[in-house]
Amino acid sequence: MLEGFLDTEVEQPKPRPKILLVDYHNLAMRNLFAQPYDPTDVSFVGYRVAMLTSIRKLARDFKPNRIIFCREAHDSNWRYDVYPEYKGNRAEARASSVVDFSAFFPIHEELINSLEQCCKNCQFLTIPRLEADDLIALIVMNEPNWDITLVSTDKDFYQLHKYTNFKQWDPIKGEYITVINPAAALAEKIVRGDKSDNIPSLQKGIGSKRFAKIYTDDLQKWITDNNLQEAFDRNTKLISFNSIPTEFHSQVKNAVENFKSGEFDARLFYSLVIGSGLGAFLDKTTDFINIMKNVK
Repeated sequence: MLEGFLDTEVEQPKPRPKILLVDYHNLAMRNLFAQPYDPTDVSFVGYRVAMLTSIRKLARDFKPNRIIFCREAHDSNWRYDVYPEYKGNRAEARASSVVDFSAFFPIHEELINSLEQCCKNCQFLTIPRLEADDLIALIVMNEPNWDITLVSTDKDFYQLHKYTNFKQWDPIKGEYITVINPAAALAEKIVRGDKSDNIPSLQKGIGSKRFAKIYTDDLQKWITDNNLQEAFDRNTKLISFNSIPTEFHSQVKNAVENFKSGEFDARLFYSLVIGSGLGAFLDKTTDFINIMKNVK
């Protein structure tokens, strides 16, 4: 009996596919503001070269089986139904910036649309009324058997660290982010708000140390004693990915799972680099093509 038992082959589990999620807008903003301001660069050549360089580095370093570029939808996000002032400070911030965003955004869109034509083996995902953050969260929730890496320093994603299929890479420090208590990280974000998204803090003057004391003592009691339940519930709907309306869950799942991968078009990519005045990237073009062709 033992001999027959020992001869039995144990089926090894299949390796999980390695998925790289790219928050395209976040990547774009990092590269845009990493460039020294040059008022003569009206075509944003420096930005576009930096974007191609970043994408090449991500694909080279992580060697993913699949890349999904998560894009912002251009229509009204569902959060405006919850809080009309959501991201209401963005227009003012852009108006005061040295960057001419009215000139930048068409070039930004043209670049990603051109990349989508070249990189048929990558998915460029957009779902009406969803932000890239929503797409990333729902992919993580929907695909437990994937090995997902997101490159971002954004603390919005700390709540996703409760999922075992998710890792977050900090491109500035060059290391994976460790979040010991994702539930506490989410609660802190809800209580302190998010200035960049115009989500107000529940109470002025709450820093990390004060929040830690509130959370350790009794967060719910603090909310009740200060009559903040309505504001807490509003911020929860705006910040917690568990609040993404259920109607969008299947839309993202179907879009991701029904994607048909094609071939990387090297000839078209050469035309993109040469025809768009990106000569500064020309010496990296062959390397970019060889790396991106391996993504399936």
